[in-house]
Amino acid sequence: MKNLVSYLTHAFPRWNVPILASAVVLGLAISCSSALAQSGAGSIQGTVTDPTGAVVPSASIHVVNQQTNITSDTKSNGVGFYQVPSLFTGEYVVAVTVPGMKTYKARVQLLVGQNAAINPVMTAGAVTQQVEVAADMVQLTTTDNGTIASTLENDRINQLPMNGRTVVALAGMATPGLEGTGTRANGLMAEAMEYVADGVTTTNRNFGGENQSQAQLPDPDAVQELRVETTNTSAQYATPAAGIMTTKSGTNKLHGSAFETARNNAIGIAKNRNNAYNYIAPHLVRNEFGASAGGPIIVPHVYHGKDKSFWFFAYERYSLAQIVTQLNPVFTTAMKGGDFSGMVNSSGQLQQLYDPATTAPSTNCNGTGVANNYCRAPFVGNKIPMGRLSPTSKVLFDIAPIPTTADNPLVTTNIIAPNPTYSVIPTITFRVDHSFNEANKTYVRYTSNGEHASNLRNNPSQ
Repeated sequence: MKNLVSYLTHAFPRWNVPILASAVVLGLAISCSSALAQSGAGSIQGTVTDPTGAVVPSASIHVVNQQTNITSDTKSNGVGFYQVPSLFTGEYVVAVTVPGMKTYKARVQLLVGQNAAINPVMTAGAVTQQVEVAADMVQLTTTDNGTIASTLENDRINQLPMNGRTVVALAGMATPGLEGTGTRANGLMAEAMEYVADGVTTTNRNFGGENQSQAQLPDPDAVQELRVETTNTSAQYATPAAGIMTTKSGTNKLHGSAFETARNNAIGIAKNRNNAYNYIAPHLVRNEFGASAGGPIIVPHVYHGKDKSFWFFAYERYSLAQIVTQLNPVFTTAMKGGDFSGMVNSSGQLQQLYDPATTAPSTNCNGTGVANNYCRAPFVGNKIPMGRLSPTSKVLFDIAPIPTTADNPLVTTNIIAPNPTYSVIPTITFRVDHSFNEANKTYVRYTSNGEHASNLRNNPSQ
């Protein structure tokens, strides 16, 4: 399944994949045990015993997802152990029944990649009688490995403030040992940490495999939970540290959300110190808006997907129009005319230019007494005759901006000018889940995001 999601994400045009994904979901049966190795799915496991501590074999375990009503059933083995694998994040009710004993029920909020331990203790009585266990009795810590991790639950993703809607940056703020806006763990290089979403890496490997950026990241409204492993990450991941992300799926009830955030230079933005060309804050308009929704797949008079088939869709759009003050060194007007007599460094030393056409053997280069194999004569007055300038230099001089100050470009910047820019980043996430039966479940997710940016400056003199 991981390979299928990766293939769909990177190989197909963005507008065709949701249609293809729906066809795949309705037409394929993929084993959950082989598909969810790195997807962030967890499990519920434990040992069934009686009040004396003796194990209870062949106990019936019935696990129900409270959002989708999808069930999973198993039995305890000869030593009373049971395990229900491949469970996604969500709220589950675990019911254990044994003939001649009261029904044991426990409710658990399963986190991303968590192996929750529920150890039922069965007591004598009728099966119709129930013993309910509070959620805080469930073992939430992992004892079978030395991984140090923390989890961003959906409530925290929704409630924690974000300056820019990225779950990775949010993880960097909320996870101990994580720095660099969520891309470095415990002082390691950025390449030593990788984020995966539903089992597919989000790392952009277009540049030699380096962790240059996180591509194809779902927007926060599409993320159910994020588990960040900073130490002793499992070998199933490619890096010493990893972020395991699971996206939202639809449920039996239609649910959704919408948001809008706006920021502009009229309110709450001060002028930067380098905005010397103006006394007010430069133009800035930033908008982030979007919506998400999910529910059962329903085709009137044809198909009703309650308890079986679900869809989820999220759309986010980020746009930023701003003017950024540029401080750069450029050629002076004299330099464009070949006059480099004012080209001195911060120590006041002239940076002498030499005529390449005068290259010749010499035993006393320019009267210095230094014997070199070859020597060049300096340009008189450090000026290059206009006729000697190359055509390439003339083109560069023509398109270079005009300095706005008389400062020496070898020492400091000599141009202060506004640079208008505009960028738009749309993000689309589409996911379909389907349960064929208790042993076979499948899901397909498609995420697309890409930046469209332009430089609006069209006046070469600015």
